[in-house]
Amino acid sequence: MLQRETYRSSKGVAQNHSTLRQKTSTIENTTGDSMKGAFNENDLRDLQVLLDQPQKHTRRIEFEKQNYVVRRRYSDFEWLKNQLSVCYPTLIIPPLPEKHSLFEQIDRYDRDFITSRMQLLHRFLNRLADHPVLSCDKKYHAFLIDTPVEFSTFKKSFTGFGLFGKVSESLQNMASSYISKSRTVEFEKMSEYVDKLSEKIHTMEKIGQRIQKERIAYLQDLQMMQPILNHWRAYEPNLSEGLQAIGEAANTCAESQRKLVDSQKPNLSVPLHEYGLYIESAKDALRNRDNAQMDYEVHMEQLCRVKAEQTQLETAPLSDHPVMFGMNMWKSPEQVQQQRMQQLEAGASTLAQQVEVSRDKMECANENLRADFERWNQIKSRDLKTILQRMADLHINMYEQSLAAWSAALPTVKNESQPQI
Repeated sequence: MLQRETYRSSKGVAQNHSTLRQKTSTIENTTGDSMKGAFNENDLRDLQVLLDQPQKHTRRIEFEKQNYVVRRRYSDFEWLKNQLSVCYPTLIIPPLPEKHSLFEQIDRYDRDFITSRMQLLHRFLNRLADHPVLSCDKKYHAFLIDTPVEFSTFKKSFTGFGLFGKVSESLQNMASSYISKSRTVEFEKMSEYVDKLSEKIHTMEKIGQRIQKERIAYLQDLQMMQPILNHWRAYEPNLSEGLQAIGEAANTCAESQRKLVDSQKPNLSVPLHEYGLYIESAKDALRNRDNAQMDYEVHMEQLCRVKAEQTQLETAPLSDHPVMFGMNMWKSPEQVQQQRMQQLEAGASTLAQQVEVSRDKMECANENLRADFERWNQIKSRDLKTILQRMADLHINMYEQSLAAWSAALPTVKNESQPQI
């Protein structure tokens, strides 16, 4: 069930003392002594805000029903992910599982593959539900509750992102050859961190695959033991019980080893690979932030060049300005200079506005990524710890079963190994 916290906001205007006293009195009566003095009459600010009376609602008002049942295709998930990536370029958007398996060549309609992908899609939607920004997006809301007809109509109203997508792709191509002049240490460290984390995840995947091959070979050896021991029993009747006990222990170990082999893919291989995709999403957000900074720096450089030319025209003697040919061939140097100054003034004004807009976008990108990266880093630590703990528990269970099997077989083997008197 979805929950959120809401607070009643009380405001006081410092210039209206009677209103302020009235509101302060009301707050003291409703919230107790802990909030006394929250509004200061001597504060020169014209607006003061106080949050009080926290309340919890058991569900979001935009979800009127308790349960919704809708049908969605994989392409609908792709649409939602792409839309969120465009609308929130500096947030770390959870990844989707690949449409086809990268681990092995199997039928994409295979039941196990479909079940595994369903679990990853379930994880994708729940990550969105846990996100404080993405969970409130109207496209995510429509994805969860709209009927197929309503959702199809809704998707058609968002087909106008093609141009924006091309612009974003163009910026990314420019960013590949553009070195930011003033990338902050904070975001440089973020970039280095995700690069190293990506390498570690890839190394863990390779180690896991190598261990899995060794484990499968060991499982095959265990599975061959009981038939060989049964054949041996026919030639050594006096060792029959001991050989049977060893065979049963080997069979138990093989079964526990088989369970561990089967659990490798859903509990380690697939989650690690999926987290590798999640790291790529973090890299995308960092690149988009760099694009915002690049856009600001490019506009700033253009503005500086225009201002430098203005300064040069204002300070250099008229004799240093050559008379332009063509349309200006009959104009005096003073007229040419005046015309050029007007062009530069108009250009500087436009560029100044673009600089302000790009600066705001860059600052928003910085704040969005900074907050989302901190949140993602905490979730990442928790998820990776859960993955490794789960595999450790599976190993412990396998070894406990194997130890119990060999411990049970040991007395029988010892008895038969004693010399007969």
